Amino acid sequence: MFIQYVCEGGNVFKKTEVGEHLPDNGRVLITCKNGKVTALRNIYDDEHVASLKSLLELAEQAGCVVVQRGKTKI
Repeated sequence: MFIQYVCEGGNVFKKTEVGEHLPDNGRVLITCKNGKVTALRNIYDDEHVASLKSLLELAEQAGCVVVQRGKTKI
């Protein structure tokens, strides 16, 4: 089972080496810094990756009213 691998203490993967650390099946979020892979995180079936804008649009499409704290929406 692949859960999460965070490269610590300056130990990073070259992009060409990252395949050795990926699961056989599934989705993975990869974090890069200065052209090197610094973290890998498994994305589970019940998780979704989206921008805040996309998340708010999905909530509104589902019938939710999104209101900024301290303001009211009419």
